[in-house]
Amino acid sequence: MKFPKRILVTGAAGSIGKTVCSAWKENSNYALTCCDIRMSKDVSYPIEFADFRDYNRMKKLCLDQDILLHLAYISQKHLGKEQCETSDISANIALFEAARESGIQRIIFASTNHVTGVNERSVPVKLSTGDQFRPDSWYGAMKGMAEIAGRYLVDHSDMTFFSIRIGTFNGKNQADSVRTCSTLLSPRDCIQLFSCAVDYTGPQKYLITYGTSGNFSSHQLGYLDISEAINVLGYRPEDNMLKKLDTLN
Repeated sequence: MKFPKRILVTGAAGSIGKTVCSAWKENSNYALTCCDIRMSKDVSYPIEFADFRDYNRMKKLCLDQDILLHLAYISQKHLGKEQCETSDISANIALFEAARESGIQRIIFASTNHVTGVNERSVPVKLSTGDQFRPDSWYGAMKGMAEIAGRYLVDHSDMTFFSIRIGTFNGKNQADSVRTCSTLLSPRDCIQLFSCAVDYTGPQKYLITYGTSGNFSSHQLGYLDISEAINVLGYRPEDNMLKKLDTLN
């Protein structure tokens, strides 16, 4: 008998959380536990209230789970300048440790293209690959730090860590600028990409890839590298914003 994969999803009330969880709730291969600090009324799946800064609460939720899909993020108002403010990176480390202690085997981390955002300021724009760290903000820097924390977990425990650096996600199939023709991740490609990360059964233990649709055309390539998602995870994007732009031109 095949048992469903037990997946704990943080940030389940966010835009990516709603997209993924709404699709996965119909999948008999997945058993979801969804949590968020926000309670959303426009979702069709149960969400438990949980602040991922609360180590004890998160450790309880991590028990008897196979996979942690970590979509939540703490917005930094004061960058730790105020005594009681918890930074996103410190909360991430505590959550990762709770996952490790509870026996979770895989963490799938929603990161950002801002980890290499400086590349976009180059002329021409530089290709961003998963081995680069050129943050354009403290937001990008802390996401990159969490990826390094994931590297530590993989090297010192029997865990898998996949980081998906999201380009742009607006919940639509249409780009709203020239830039997002290169960076957009469509809803159906988002579902497929995160499903590939969940279902992967190969030997790779640590992976960083970008999360976009298959955005390339005869005269332009997307500048966020998704080759690891394609070659390792088996991702096959169905949408292409640059090809749509070619058609319009």
